[in-house]
Amino acid sequence: MVTASRRRSGEQRDSGFSLIELVIAMVVMGTMSLAVIGVIMNAQAQGVTNRSRIGAANLAAREIDLVREQFAASDSGPIDLANAGLVVNPHPLAGGTAGQPLKLDGQTYTVKRLAEWNISGTGASACEGGSLVAYPSLGITVTVTWPNMRSVKPVVSTAALAPDKDTGIPSTDSFVAAKVLDQSAAPLSGILVTATGGATSSAYTDSTGCAVIRVTPATGGTSYTVKVADSSYVDLSGVVNPSKATGLMNPGSIYAGASFTVGRAGSVTVRLVRSDGQALTNAQVAGSALTLVATQYSGASGASARTATGVSTTFTGLYPTSYGAYFGSVAPTSGYTVTPLPAGGAVTIDVPFEMATVDATLMPAGTTSVLAVPAGTAATCPAGVGVSAAVSGGAAHFTLMPGLYDFYASGTQFACSPGPTGQSLASGDNNDVAWAATRLRLVSVPAGGTVWAVNKQASGITSATTCPAPSAALAMNVDGARSALIDLPAGSWWVWQTDGAYNGTCTSYPDLINSFATTYGTDTQKTWGATPLYSTLTMSNITASRYLVISTAVTSGTCTATTVPTTGTKYTSTTGTTANGQSLSVSSVPRPTSGQLTYYAYLWNKTGSNGSIGCTAVGTYVVGPATASLTRASGTGSVGP
Repeated sequence: MVTASRRRSGEQRDSGFSLIELVIAMVVMGTMSLAVIGVIMNAQAQGVTNRSRIGAANLAAREIDLVREQFAASDSGPIDLANAGLVVNPHPLAGGTAGQPLKLDGQTYTVKRLAEWNISGTGASACEGGSLVAYPSLGITVTVTWPNMRSVKPVVSTAALAPDKDTGIPSTDSFVAAKVLDQSAAPLSGILVTATGGATSSAYTDSTGCAVIRVTPATGGTSYTVKVADSSYVDLSGVVNPSKATGLMNPGSIYAGASFTVGRAGSVTVRLVRSDGQALTNAQVAGSALTLVATQYSGASGASARTATGVSTTFTGLYPTSYGAYFGSVAPTSGYTVTPLPAGGAVTIDVPFEMATVDATLMPAGTTSVLAVPAGTAATCPAGVGVSAAVSGGAAHFTLMPGLYDFYASGTQFACSPGPTGQSLASGDNNDVAWAATRLRLVSVPAGGTVWAVNKQASGITSATTCPAPSAALAMNVDGARSALIDLPAGSWWVWQTDGAYNGTCTSYPDLINSFATTYGTDTQKTWGATPLYSTLTMSNITASRYLVISTAVTSGTCTATTVPTTGTKYTSTTGTTANGQSLSVSSVPRPTSGQLTYYAYLWNKTGSNGSIGCTAVGTYVVGPATASLTRASGTGSVGP
């Protein structure tokens, strides 16, 4: 029975695979397949790379052979090759174009050839020390590259060609050896360097960063300026095309003192941000002071003052090193972030924009709010402009954009009272903006009663011929101004006198000073005047159907039936003449408290026809402080005191 059972069990095992066994088998086969495919793909890629390297080596050897041929073809061959310096794809294949990539077996190649003089010196190369020129040879370096090289290195072939002594360079020629290194002190190859001393000669740096420039100094010697001619590089000071002077070079000599450290210029963008996350606009920040700091620098400091042109400002032509930036000219105590700038790269640095904080203090009594507006915005509070702050504890606290500001105060009895102007607020905490005293003194006020004032803007009263009637909340008792200067907010005011309360019986209303302005930060004195000071001006012998017009200025234009044009204030008789020879008077003409005023008289024809409507000048009146009335006949010139 045991044997039969085992036989049946063996038969079951041999009957097929379970599902788990099948999945495991598939995974194993898949893994093995991927490995095989990887090997095949790698072998194919290696084969392509090998074919590309073989093609590149053939092209490099071809270029060396062509150079040898040109070198020996003529007496000028060595000099022509040296003067060409660095060239790209100089010898195309059949059907190709000079300067364009060479195509071989379906692959494109770029062939770069550098030719430079090898001259005698005391060091490994002419850039490491020089002496008199012995016998120069021409060094040729050919570098071949192709697309998608990845980690494969270019194919490089070199040759040193010695020209015949009878056909080489003149023994009076000299050489300038210039060394060019990058910011990491690594040699830069393929950089154009020039030497100018009357004429300009040039050469490209080799793999060691050395450029050897052949020059022909005069018999008595020539001074040369050696310059890195590649404008995409800058030195540590940010100078494009840095240069050095050789001093006087004699014929047949070597100058090896020109050494440059340069880096491909990059850019740093400084982006201003508010710490509270609110957006800034270009208009708000343009012109703000910034400081850009380089960790490597020449001179006394790596910090340089810059100016923001907007929220984001880009500074170009920068040497590759690490940079930091901060707002203003004083570094924050908490420090700032430093960001590396790669050669030829670009980085962005976020800089906190520091707002200006300030307290407004010593405002007029009763001030409830203060408005800050950019300086010169308006002569009075502009609607919808500026920042308003409520008064608390005797001060109004502001957080503003740095700049110049004008301040206005508003209170329970006045509106928009001008305050300090042109206040310069810098980033950070500023000294308090304190109100200066503005005071009023009233002279010659009639005895008795009480003197009151009301703010013109707060009350909305635009004109008055007798004591105004403001609300009780706006009326201000200024009776103390009779005997001494009292504080009164800057602005425009009406004043009047009653028998007691602000709305009591009107006992005196000074026409000549109403309304008047008190100027911020100054003392204002006004003479009340016992009675209204007006003159009555009369014109006699007037033609029928005319009105009398008195003006403070010469009229211009043509009068119409309803309008008398004038450049000044006009006063018109209420009625006109009905017959010839009549007189008309105007009794509301103000007279001065001192000096004299000239008024111009006109006869106005309002009812004429056939174009006869118009104004006729009929003379002037000269009015003084004591002129109660003046009478003159039409057309008789001027009359006065």
